[in-house]
Amino acid sequence: MPDIFSLTSLYADICVTYATLSVSFFVLSRSEPFTFKGSYWKRLAFGLVAGITSLYLRGNQLALTDSLSFSFEMLPMILVTFFGGWLSGLSSYVVAFFFSGMFTLNNLFIAIILCTLFLFRVWQRRKHRELYITIVLIGIFRLALVSGLHGIKVPWTALICYQLVAAFCMILCYHALNYKEIYMSKVFTIRVKAATDELTQINNRASIDYWLAQRQTQREACGLILLDIDNFKRVNDTLGHLAGDRVLIEVGRLLRHLTRNEDFAGRYGGEEFLVMTSAYDPPTLLAIAERIRQEVENCVIILEDGRELKVTVSLGVSLYLPGMIIRKSLKLADLSLYEAKRQGKNRVVASSILTLSTLGTKRHYPRM
Repeated sequence: MPDIFSLTSLYADICVTYATLSVSFFVLSRSEPFTFKGSYWKRLAFGLVAGITSLYLRGNQLALTDSLSFSFEMLPMILVTFFGGWLSGLSSYVVAFFFSGMFTLNNLFIAIILCTLFLFRVWQRRKHRELYITIVLIGIFRLALVSGLHGIKVPWTALICYQLVAAFCMILCYHALNYKEIYMSKVFTIRVKAATDELTQINNRASIDYWLAQRQTQREACGLILLDIDNFKRVNDTLGHLAGDRVLIEVGRLLRHLTRNEDFAGRYGGEEFLVMTSAYDPPTLLAIAERIRQEVENCVIILEDGRELKVTVSLGVSLYLPGMIIRKSLKLADLSLYEAKRQGKNRVVASSILTLSTLGTKRHYPRM
């Protein structure tokens, strides 16, 4: 019996297939769950890893003719198609195609299988049934292809054993990756829930504290905008807490819309919200605060009973500069917010520390 069926070879091929796809899947899921809807570069990388793995698996094969052989090389291509979509499947095939003889009967057979998977978009309707149908079709196609060859002695027993082992390997790897995908999705769901305010669906206080600590640890200057909804207690007392919740939800939605990707917004507590900006030059910082104030003032909130409500916010603006204690920066923002309230509300008041914004470009300072 060929070496491909030795326990050592089978074990090595199964381990290589699972290990490479599993590790690459995990690495690509570090920042967000890896799916066929994810970033193009991630799907492309997943396919390239599968293509390289296929080339390795091709080295241990059962050759029937010069252009047709049996090996595990197709398995990674099929698996990445199920999990990464057409881009992963195509990129893995391109790698294997150009480095394995190109126009061979073996590559033609793999192309037919992959095109069938692409046609039915198995990554969108991925169920266990689709995998098992794919395995059965591959077995039928392979045996039909071999039976059509003339002039060679076909080792039918060895081929059937190969099909069974390949099917077992594909099922094992598929379910392992499927379990990993479910696990990573739950991990990120829990992480998002732990960092998100349940009512407003923006970052919560724990997430704010983490980001503040990161800024101080990395000694990166940033802008701080603390805002408070004006007369919020009156809204709760006269219109009810459901109306108050609706106001908080709407302000949270506006902050999500207004906050840039490099900035951060969260619910600081009660009716207070905090925005941290990467920009800390006074003109830009004050422009951001003023835009938030105007957007809230112009927003019409529709209550559950159909009534319309408009609210305003007061904002205090401060800076964090390297070397400061960040809680002191927050205190300055809070004092500015108090001053905005004292001056009549619905306005932006800046802390005097903004005059020191040019110090943000420096890196080493004693603590203030």
